[in-house]
Amino acid sequence: MPELSEIIAKYTMEVGFDDLSGNVVKEVKRRILDSIGVALASYSAEPVKYARIASMGFKGNVPILGYLNTTTVDWAAFIDTLMVRYLDFNDTYLSKEPLHPSDIIGTALAVGPYVKANGRDLVVALAIGYEVGVRLCDSASLRLRGWDHVNYTGISHVLTAGKLMKLNLNELVNAISIHVTSHITTRQTRVGELSHWKAAATANQARNAVFSVIAASSGLTGPSKPFEGEMGFIRQLLGGEFDFSHIKDLENLVKPTLILKTYIKPYPVEYHAQSAVEAALKVRSSLGPFNADDVDQVEVRTFKAAYDIIVKDPEKWDPKTKETADHSLMWAVATALVNGDLWLTHYEYDRIRDPRVLMLIKRTRVEVDPELDKLYPSAVPNVVRVRLKDGREAEARVDYPKGHPMNPMTDEEVEYKFRRLTTGILTRSQQDRLIKMVWSIDEVEDVTQVIKGTVI
Repeated sequence: MPELSEIIAKYTMEVGFDDLSGNVVKEVKRRILDSIGVALASYSAEPVKYARIASMGFKGNVPILGYLNTTTVDWAAFIDTLMVRYLDFNDTYLSKEPLHPSDIIGTALAVGPYVKANGRDLVVALAIGYEVGVRLCDSASLRLRGWDHVNYTGISHVLTAGKLMKLNLNELVNAISIHVTSHITTRQTRVGELSHWKAAATANQARNAVFSVIAASSGLTGPSKPFEGEMGFIRQLLGGEFDFSHIKDLENLVKPTLILKTYIKPYPVEYHAQSAVEAALKVRSSLGPFNADDVDQVEVRTFKAAYDIIVKDPEKWDPKTKETADHSLMWAVATALVNGDLWLTHYEYDRIRDPRVLMLIKRTRVEVDPELDKLYPSAVPNVVRVRLKDGREAEARVDYPKGHPMNPMTDEEVEYKFRRLTTGILTRSQQDRLIKMVWSIDEVEDVTQVIKGTVI
């Protein structure tokens, strides 16, 4: 069996637009629209502003989402990916390792204009990036060994950039090697009180991926056997545990389909909390009007991965930052119960620290339910039960939140999310033009047009 880097590089080289089904092309378009909306909604976020300022000293001709000025392609990839990722509102995949596969759309929207790619090039590069990223997540867990999922995303960033830059096979193998042996991210990024870097970790992978692709295209070579060598990725990061069957399939040039198994988010919180928010809203509707003071206890039954990621840390029980709040199951449930919604406006500091929300968190108990845990990751089940002081109580269970492949969003719902995200940022006519352009992106001759359509 060839080395893993050779398999995925050859797959990337040989899969073309004609290998994509209509459903896959449509789904890539949906993810581009969703990601642009999420990105523009983060335009004024602190880390995004800081990154734009930092990029000003680097002269280049690549446009940034929402921005008139240009910068170098690696900085554009960093900023665009940071914007897509910052709000924790882009799509997700759950398996042995969780992933936010649409992070790579930030890279594509930077590299595409850099090489004057057309829309068909963009769509096929993204379909390949999704396909390989999902297969890596199915193969082994990084999280359980203290490494971050963006180490897989980085590989997809390389493939997306390499496909768009039209590297040859040898160059792409070297780009993969340079990247995976040099740019490793620990999971400390997501432990305790979370910082700006929680969203920037994948952006840094994007920047480094673009650098690796440019270096390899210029003739630089990378180490041999970056994955399977004695000091390689699989041994060092995965303890030698890797299910090669998911990658071996790529040798047969299977057509990309796995984007269809990934999930769009209806709420701006970590994915394991999506079904809990939906369940909390159902409970609130069942009980009718009530105040936080009326609540005796909130009980949440969840699965182990959710508990480990968005419950167990003390900081998640008393969040003070946006980054920590969107990774707190308790905060998400309490906010939904108090407000009847969970949206970006709830991440203003005064609303994160809303006394009613903090009161409900103190009255919340969370436990892992073994029966629910058995269903993960095929389902993401959460049960929310609220008991009021007057004796009334209600419970709701959600296994497949809206946006899950078992409960997908309609095109109209994806458009609605885009419009809600960009209202007050883009005009109605700008929204209309962008939506129309994305739905027909396979007919766009230069994807720079898409970026220009986002200028605020």
